[in-house]
Amino acid sequence: MTDTLMPPSSAAEPETSHPIAILGPNKPAWLSGLGAMLLGALAVLGHAPFHIWPAFMVSICGLIFLLDGAFQNKKRLRSAFWRGWSWGFGYFLAGMFWVGNAFLVDPEKFAVLMPFAVTALPAAMGVYWGLAAVAAQGLWRAGPSRILIFAVCFGMSEFARSHLFTGLPWNLPAYIWKPGEPISQVAGLIGPYGLSVLTLWALATPVVLLATGEGRKRYISLVVAGGLALGSYAYGLIQLRAAGPIDPMAGKGPVIAAGQAGFSQKEVWDPANTVRIVETYLDLLETSDSQKADIVVWPEGAFPFILLEEPLVLEQIQARLGARTLAVGSIRRDLLAGQALFSNSLLVFDVENGGLTTRAVYDKHHLVPFGEYLPLRSLFQVFGIASLVSYDGEMSPGPEPATLSLPKAPLADPRICYEIVFPSFNKQATGKAAWILNVSIDAWYGDLLGPDQHYAQARYRAIETGLPVVRSASGGWSAIVDRLGRPVAEHRAGAGYATARLPEFFGPTFYARFGELGFGILILGFGLMAVWRHKRH
Repeated sequence: MTDTLMPPSSAAEPETSHPIAILGPNKPAWLSGLGAMLLGALAVLGHAPFHIWPAFMVSICGLIFLLDGAFQNKKRLRSAFWRGWSWGFGYFLAGMFWVGNAFLVDPEKFAVLMPFAVTALPAAMGVYWGLAAVAAQGLWRAGPSRILIFAVCFGMSEFARSHLFTGLPWNLPAYIWKPGEPISQVAGLIGPYGLSVLTLWALATPVVLLATGEGRKRYISLVVAGGLALGSYAYGLIQLRAAGPIDPMAGKGPVIAAGQAGFSQKEVWDPANTVRIVETYLDLLETSDSQKADIVVWPEGAFPFILLEEPLVLEQIQARLGARTLAVGSIRRDLLAGQALFSNSLLVFDVENGGLTTRAVYDKHHLVPFGEYLPLRSLFQVFGIASLVSYDGEMSPGPEPATLSLPKAPLADPRICYEIVFPSFNKQATGKAAWILNVSIDAWYGDLLGPDQHYAQARYRAIETGLPVVRSASGGWSAIVDRLGRPVAEHRAGAGYATARLPEFFGPTFYARFGELGFGILILGFGLMAVWRHKRH
């Protein structure tokens, strides 16, 4: 018997599924697009700082019904793309509108570009969801099998979004589960892409309740999804209970103070504030939290100048640093063949023989397009468009990331800014590094959703790798996070530190060792299961 969404013939068997289709062929395209955009925007409530996962579930179920409606359309592939793209556009517009704040830091140069940037990024990201809807539509059938197809196609789409064209794995479906809580611990086994596939499938299964004709069979998917959710929760709970309560000073690692001076990015770029910024950071070296630390961490771009080229500031740091180590983000300039090359760098200082010594340097490898460099630069320069961060030119990417050596500490996995949102970013550090060191400028995006989302994703890196995370972010969350994604110490607003002893590391997780093996097994398994269920009907 053919398994379709069309009404059954008189000879159809009684268990044939007839799902509800929203906005079928007789409705105008603008209405289906608007409905999809609103559903996409609703899904953002699933992410930080809200983590209202039922909102994401309602949104995903609504998208399934919209794709059911597209299946009834004569031009169903075009209808599916439109509905999938519209959902993605609403999702990324509501979830990433805060990028517009970066264009208001220097409004005379960039404010005119803000409306285009705020809409262009969601429009581009929405294409992935549109193409996923087309792929799913080509295999679409009634009944629970379409839920499996949905999870496979959209899970693969999210993986592609995270890797193609430099990649942007922001707000993956997995991240609706608050990091450090039970279900998030599954990321240590199958990573965020595998957890995203499970999330899409499990939260979409309630749509079978609104179908008719399946009888008791429709409850099978719900029972399996519920069992999987309970199993995931139980696994995470066991991991958390085995780790025990959080103790900021437990272990034998170095004491670390990670913090910021509390300035907005607009204040940092105002020359009138330069002296005040320097004085604030120097005063932070004198605070009690800093004094008891072995390592002090300041954020990316802490100072509005090239730190290595300001000897007076370095002398003041040397005079106050004492026996501590300082890790701080700064622009760095090299001369190569008479040409200046600029890097976004993480610098490690300590004092030796009475002088400030640069112990280690990490140059950012994965640069932000349009932020630190311009793709198709010659084309955009015709229109007078420059990258947001420029020092008489663009940033140059550093070599492939490895490990960073700091005095009095085990090897670190260094990551600058949004490098922290990429799973499996530093494969050379697996089995060698004992912690992740992340510095960032979250002040670019104001006090909106961006800093909370960025911090939540940084905490997922701890769960995936088993490495504690030390994070210093201006305008965002500075924190010390244990290997399960639980905050040990946090600091959010104003000048100050999150201070704690470096949490222990117990070895790489399954995901750190085997990468996307779990994701691949899920995609293959769900695909085979969908084919099997389809043939049974």
